[in-house]
Amino acid sequence: ERIVLVIDEYPYLANAVHAISSMLQSYIDHEFKQTNLFLILCGSSMSFMEEQVLSYKSPLYGRRTAQFKLQPFTLHETQEYFPHMDKEEAFILNTITGGVPLYLSYMSEDKDVWENIEENFMDVNAPLFQEPNNLLKQELRDPANYNSIINAIAGGASRINDIATKAHLSTPLVTSNVTNLIELGIIERKVPVTDQAKPKSRKTIYQIADGLFRFWYTYLGKYMSSIDRGQTSLVMKVIKQDLHNFMGPEFEKLAQNYMWDHDEDDEVIPMPFIYLGNWWGNDPQEKKQVELDVVGLTADNLVGYFGECKWKNEPIPRSVLEKLINLSNLISVAKRHYYLFSKSGFTDSCTELAEQVGCKLISFDEM
Repeated sequence: ERIVLVIDEYPYLANAVHAISSMLQSYIDHEFKQTNLFLILCGSSMSFMEEQVLSYKSPLYGRRTAQFKLQPFTLHETQEYFPHMDKEEAFILNTITGGVPLYLSYMSEDKDVWENIEENFMDVNAPLFQEPNNLLKQELRDPANYNSIINAIAGGASRINDIATKAHLSTPLVTSNVTNLIELGIIERKVPVTDQAKPKSRKTIYQIADGLFRFWYTYLGKYMSSIDRGQTSLVMKVIKQDLHNFMGPEFEKLAQNYMWDHDEDDEVIPMPFIYLGNWWGNDPQEKKQVELDVVGLTADNLVGYFGECKWKNEPIPRSVLEKLINLSNLISVAKRHYYLFSKSGFTDSCTELAEQVGCKLISFDEM
């Protein structure tokens, strides 16, 4: 008979009964192997599951038939979860929860974005008020140092030395801790797309990857004293005024995901790219650092895809496309394709130029 045995939150059991992994190993090798038992171990502590269940030193090593790392919801999955919610609101909620289904379950379709934020974040008893701190305590031995590092990155530091200075920690310690945060999916390492094939890049920067952590450290962490005093209306005012800036990088990620989703659609992507991401570097004419939101390159570096994203309540003007065309010349390719991604459409003059240069205009509703 097929029997399914599921042990949820296995780390809690293992911490309470240290010999449980060795016991399971013995049962798997000598008892369960003769049966039709289907054993599932689940755990929300990623570091524990990787080190104590999947790693070579674990008694259970080599006995799994499959492993799954559950991914957060995409925007489209969140839209399915909230079928009656406006797409923009679903996008915001998916971002600030990191797409985690449990956190999304706290949100309500019957309330707008601001009510959902206020009820779930802006109170000491709210379910997400202490969630990042709780996750750090669960996953890491010294959460204080990690907290300082994330605060430094949220405050604008992006290179190891700058992060170390701002966090008042040694560079070797920051390097080690950042590696742990990357493994947990909280921080991400980024290089210009033209450096992705290089083993090391001097242009490496670090950013907060997890949407919940980025939202929390951008707003709650900075205004904790106001929240503690019950002055949530002041913090909500700041969030309402600044959220469009906060969503800008997420819109870039959405645009890049759109490109990946259409990499085999030759009407959108004539020749498949293998590298895609942001690009930044020096403009020798302007003598300043410049950035491109979306850059894709084919394997032979002969074809380049260049995109600009604008999360604003106004249509993209012609000047944005002109700037994109100009900046694309900083990357040496034989053939260029252009894309504009807009929350609020495009001006007539922008549309006219787009037709002339073969630029694809993609609205948020299409993404």
